[in-house]
Parts: sequence; C-alpha cells; structure tokens
Amino acid sequence: MALETELKYIVSDLAPILERIERLGLSCSHWYFEENLVLDTADGHLRSRDVLLRIRKGHGGKITLKLPVAGSVSSCKQRQEIESGVDDPDGIGIILRHLGFRLCLRYEKFRRICRLGETRICLDILPFGSFVELEGPQESFHGTARELGLDSHQITALSYHELHRDYRREQGLEPVPDFVFEETRKKDLARKLNVKL
Repeated sequence: MALETELKYIVSDLAPILERIERLGLSCSHWYFEENLVLDTADGHLRSRDVLLRIRKGHGGKITLKLPVAGSVSSCKQRQEIESGVDDPDGIGIILRHLGFRLCLRYEKFRRICRLGETRICLDILPFGSFVELEGPQESFHGTARELGLDSHQITALSYHELHRDYRREQGLEPVPDFVFEETRKKDLARKLNVKL
C-alpha cells in the first residue's frame, strides 16, 4: 500500500505549461485516453466510508482501491492507494458486479504524464476543463509549480468528481454523476493530440 499525495491546479490553457515542459526537457508520455469506472455497493457503502474502487481502461488497465488517511492534516489530497495492473478490465468489472458491486460513476479524460525529479506531473483534459495534477512528495510541489508557472490561486485538493459537481452548479446545470466527452469532441481531441481511441 502506498501513500498518494496530490494537488490539482485548474488551468485555462495547457499550452504555456507544455512550452515550459519542453524548455525544461522533461521526460513525458504521449497523450492517451482513459475511461474510469467507479464502483460501489447499491447502498453506497464504499462512498460512505470515503473509499474509492475504480477500474481504469486505457494506457494499460488498472484496478485501484483508495482509502482515507486517518488524522491527515495535509493541505493536499492524501489517500492510501492499492493499485494493480489488469489485462482484462472488462472481465474484472464482470467479476466485481457478480460480487455485488455496481457502476456508480463513469468519467473520461485525456492525459499526458511528465516527471520532474520525484514529482509526477499529470496534464489532464476532462469534458469540463483542463487541469495539472502533481503527485509525489508534498515538499516538491511548490518548486514544481514555480517551474511550470502554475498560479497558486488555482490550487484545489478536490477530486474530479467534486470539481465536476461544482462546475455544473456554477453553470446552473442539474447534477449528473458521469462526465464523459460528447463523441464528436472526443474524436476531435483525439485527432489533435494524436491519440488512438
């Protein structure tokens, strides 16, 4: 089990950040597409305990369990994380459904991962906005953010689910659990980012 510490920045434009990453000569993955399936029991037992069970499809399948950290006082989001690669995410989903879990949330994103020292920099494009997520030792975040030119006023420790909920409320839209791309926009982004869907 690993301790995951992360902090997100809400960004209006990833282009200047990508330019800084290029100037710094950071090692980066190609852009790729992810589909994430969050599961829970019918009565929401996992969510009531602040536990997340997720199957990730894209860039290698993964199953992840995230658990709360007792007594955490960090300004960052901290979770205990157990994660394993899976060859057949759909098969794992079927197994979990037979064990009583059901799909409660589905979300999609385009992601590119870069590294600066011990910090993993995730550039994320979601249907409702763009974000930079820093993962690693908390003490490395300030220097990484400075190198990337990230605005300290745009920091959030909220999850993407919470950010989506807030976005819809601000836009005067009804709450919905899923955040997935409209098919035409997904194809356009995939073409622009050179991602095979």
